[in-house]
Amino acid sequence: MSDQQTEGSSGGNVKFVEDTTAWATWLYYAEARTQAEVAKALGVSRASVANYLADARKRGLVTISLAPGLLEQADLSKKLAARFNLKGTFIAPEIGDEDNDPTLLRKRLGIAGAQILLSRLRKDMTLGVAWGRTMLELANALPERSQESLRVVQVSGSSLGDDVTSPEACTLFIANRLGAKCHNFHAPAVVTTSDLRTALLREPSLRRHFERVHSCSTVVFGVGELNDDTRWADGNNLIQPSVEEYMKAGAAGIVIGRFIDARGDALQGPLSGRQIGMELQDLKAVPERICVAGGSEKLQALHACLTGGYVTDLVTDKATAEALLREDI
Repeated sequence: MSDQQTEGSSGGNVKFVEDTTAWATWLYYAEARTQAEVAKALGVSRASVANYLADARKRGLVTISLAPGLLEQADLSKKLAARFNLKGTFIAPEIGDEDNDPTLLRKRLGIAGAQILLSRLRKDMTLGVAWGRTMLELANALPERSQESLRVVQVSGSSLGDDVTSPEACTLFIANRLGAKCHNFHAPAVVTTSDLRTALLREPSLRRHFERVHSCSTVVFGVGELNDDTRWADGNNLIQPSVEEYMKAGAAGIVIGRFIDARGDALQGPLSGRQIGMELQDLKAVPERICVAGGSEKLQALHACLTGGYVTDLVTDKATAEALLREDI
C-alpha cells in the first residue's frame, strides 16, 4: 500500500494517512490482533485503541450481533413455546445477582431484545413500536444503522409529556438508531370524551397513520405491571386516576396501553372509547409480535399477555421463564 508503511521486520509502526478508527477496526476484527498489538501497530496507547473501537461501533463500521440460538436455552425455551403457542422464545443468560435489580434486568433484556429485533429486520418492512422503560433499553442497545427503506411506526397515541419512555420518544429513538423513516402519532393517547375521539379519527392525517399502523408486519412491545407504584407517561394526567378502578375490576396488566385481565381479555372501564392507538385485536393481526419483558413484578402481566395470545416471540429471563411454567400463577 503506497499510502502507508506496513509493519515489517524492523518493528517500525504503521503510518496511516486515512481514518485511524477504520484501521484500528480492521486490525482488531479482520486480522484478529489484540488491542496491545493494534496499539503497537498504530503507535498509540491501548486506551486510544479502545476508544477507536467504541467509535467504530457507534459509527456502524462494525456491528456485533449474537446468533439467536445463543439466547435460546433449548429445553426451557421449547417448553415455554409449547405452553403459550409461541414461534420463538429467547432467554437472556443469567449474570450474577442482576436478576434482583430491575434496572439491570431491563438493560439486559433490552440488549437481548435488540439482537432479536435486528435479526428480523427486512427491507421495506413496517415496524411498530410501543413504549416503556424496556423499550428505551432496547433502543439504547441498538447499533447505528442506515436502513432508509425501513418504516418505524408509533402504535400508541402520544403522551404529550417529556418522559423519555413515552410512545413518541421510544419510536423516534429506535428510528434514529436504525436510520429509518419515523412516523409518530400526532394525537394523544387518551382524550377527554368518546365524541372527541370519534371526531379526531375522521381527520385525514390520523386515517393515514392508522393505515401505517395496520400495515405493520412486526411490532415490538413490553408489558406493564399494575401496582400502587404504576405510573404512566401521561402529560395530561388523564390515565392515572383510572388505574385503581381497573385494578379493582381485575386488571392483570397493560399491553399497548390497554388493560387486560388474567385471561388476556380487554377490560372495559373509564378509558373505554377514549383511547387512540392500536387496538388489541389489531395487535393480534400483526404477523410478528415480539414481546420483551421479565422480572417478578411483571410476571402476572406477562402471563396474562401470553394467555391472551398477543405474543409470537418472547424475550425474557430465565427466572421469569421458569415461573411462567408453574401452575400456580
